[in-house]
Amino acid sequence: MKKVKYSDKIKSASTVINAIKSLKEDESINILYDSNTYKIEAYGTYGNKLSYSIWNNMRGMNISSIGRTSISMYSYDMMTTKTTFRMSLVNASILPESVDVAA
Repeated sequence: MKKVKYSDKIKSASTVINAIKSLKEDESINILYDSNTYKIEAYGTYGNKLSYSIWNNMRGMNISSIGRTSISMYSYDMMTTKTTFRMSLVNASILPESVDVAA
């Protein structure tokens, strides 16, 4: 089995990473990851900073960091238990015509 170079992983994920980073406040994109559709939304926070969240149906997580090949996410449940997940975007893709702008 051929080992994939890290530089190739960066190249594969760059389309999705760049699309996320280019979102403006109240914009979103849909991505396909592991046969599931996820909606990534950008929203404004204090100090005019931009934050992101990711949603699948009614469940969502906050995005804590955007790396070169993945995003790190977290959420808290009702009992303040923290859940974290790192999603590799190497094999993820942007769904066509998926950019939404809030009215």
